[in-house]
Amino acid sequence: MKIYVRIVSALVTFILLVAAGGCGGGGGGSTIVPTLVSIAVTPDTKTITSGASQYFTATGTYSDNSTKDLTNSATWSSSDPSVAAITSPGTATGAAAGSTTITAVFGTISGAGALTVQQPTLVSIAVTPATPSKAVGSTQQFTATGTYSDNSTTDLTSSVTWSSSSTSVATIAAGGLATGVASGTATITATSGTITGTATLSVTKTGAVTITW
Repeated sequence: MKIYVRIVSALVTFILLVAAGGCGGGGGGSTIVPTLVSIAVTPDTKTITSGASQYFTATGTYSDNSTKDLTNSATWSSSDPSVAAITSPGTATGAAAGSTTITAVFGTISGAGALTVQQPTLVSIAVTPATPSKAVGSTQQFTATGTYSDNSTTDLTSSVTWSSSSTSVATIAAGGLATGVASGTATITATSGTITGTATLSVTKTGAVTITW
């Protein structure tokens, strides 16, 4: 009987020791830390004009499928800083026409987006002054101001092609200088590529010259 009690006692002790080992603080369990597996840069493709800025974001995806915004913690670079340079985390500013790759790096993982920089395009030409008065034989200097797709403006007076719809009424030279020839009206046009701007020149013997759009 004593032997039986000893055996049972030993088994109970063994079971308790095993249970203590499995549940105790011996470090038997471990926590798996998610690792970064990819970075997505958005937008992945973008076109801007020279002088404009584009903001990119970097989103990291981890091994447990969770995501995290890495925009401010990633290291950003441009493959061609002469086309667009990184001016702050995630922000690229266009400098010249061309294409460049914008890359975000965190640790050994990277993601990239494509950025194309274009020169601003001319959208309109304004011919001024609007309402000058000139007599036959007198001259009027016109100016041509171009407005571009980025809302910038440039004086195009010396680079546009000038023309008069009626050279018997008024002639116009390169540079925008018109001369009244005889009484009447003539449309003065400034052209650059496919963009034009016009004004109507009225010539009178007594000196009234009017320009209207």
